[in-house]
Amino acid sequence: MTIIRIKSLKVYAFGFYIHPYDVCEKLGLKYASIPVGELNKHNKFYEDLLREDINMTVRLVINCNGIKISTVKDAFEKSLRARLIKTNPETDYCCLTTFGSIFSQDIPLRSGTTIDFRRTGDGHLITEIGGNQIGAVHSKDLCRAFFDMYIGEVPVCEQTKAEIGKNVGRIIRRC
Repeated sequence: MTIIRIKSLKVYAFGFYIHPYDVCEKLGLKYASIPVGELNKHNKFYEDLLREDINMTVRLVINCNGIKISTVKDAFEKSLRARLIKTNPETDYCCLTTFGSIFSQDIPLRSGTTIDFRRTGDGHLITEIGGNQIGAVHSKDLCRAFFDMYIGEVPVCEQTKAEIGKNVGRIIRRC
């Protein structure tokens, strides 16, 4: 008999940032009457967050040394490909190739390094490492697929998705 030990390692923490003005302008009227605690039960709410051209950012903070940029690239490409197929099977997958090429540089990822993925209102996914822009891809489909990992149907963390929903709901209440 062989005993297999499985070790789980959290390699990054993440934060989700969203532009309040965009949320109010594009979703305020539609969701202002729904109590904050109820928004999480409305899948349309998250679909609208992904569909609308709202400025948002996911910031990753690397928690351990020795992570290679190629590891980050491989993890994202695999998940993004599946999500691109789900969001728009007719999409041009060149955006994924371009996104992957951003990570070809040999950038050290030490503990505490930040990686920002910013979606602009005009459909650019901008990537910054340690505050330096390393690339941008113009693709609304890629933007939707990327943020789908955090607020879509199958997020990386359901609890965090719910917390994001509550916080966005609070923004809407102040519109």
